[in-house]
Amino acid sequence: MATILIDLDGTLIPLDAWNPVFAEICTYIAKRAGTTPEEIWRRARRRNLELLRALDLRAFDWQRILAETAAELGVDEVPDVARVLERHLPAFRLNDGAVEALAELKAAGHRVEIATNGLAYYQLPVIRRLGLDELVDGVRTSDRYGCPKTCPQYFQGADVMIGDNAVFDVYFPQKFGLYTIFYGNWEEEAAAHSQRMQIDLSKAAPHAVVTNLREIPRVIQSLFSS
Repeated sequence: MATILIDLDGTLIPLDAWNPVFAEICTYIAKRAGTTPEEIWRRARRRNLELLRALDLRAFDWQRILAETAAELGVDEVPDVARVLERHLPAFRLNDGAVEALAELKAAGHRVEIATNGLAYYQLPVIRRLGLDELVDGVRTSDRYGCPKTCPQYFQGADVMIGDNAVFDVYFPQKFGLYTIFYGNWEEEAAAHSQRMQIDLSKAAPHAVVTNLREIPRVIQSLFSS
């Protein structure tokens, strides 16, 4: 049986689940900096993108990014991201078909692990709140491996990567010999991520594309029987 990695943000949960967390923190900083929450977020995202393009683990340390953004504007105090997250966790939801897909993969005898670029400090509370820890065999976070989903050690022992990011869930996993299943609109997302990350994805393509998580067990079976 296979070891299957599946992404968290944008795959098992909606990509915008974190928006209220960031909105609250940006509003807090903006009030003290005399600007708008949108400006705070623009600056934070710019810093995030710089680090992403450098494939730097710090791109996923939102406490640091928001603190640095605030400091640029003379604001010394920033709310604790984990504490703000805790207040918003009751609103977090799984994407349709997530539970069924995970349960079916497990029933088929596969080892299933969540594989996220996020730091354990932020991601484990989400995973536990949604009961995902009861549905998977393990969790891989970037801080555990000292790199995002870009290095061989992150993917060691895995056979399949499933996710919604053309760079981290297809391009890099394929470099290390994994089957890849893309969740979403491949052509649209590949074009967007190629431009955003400044990585040529013109020759990249997942082994399969799904638009509903319930399709995953069938696709996995097909990949390993072909």
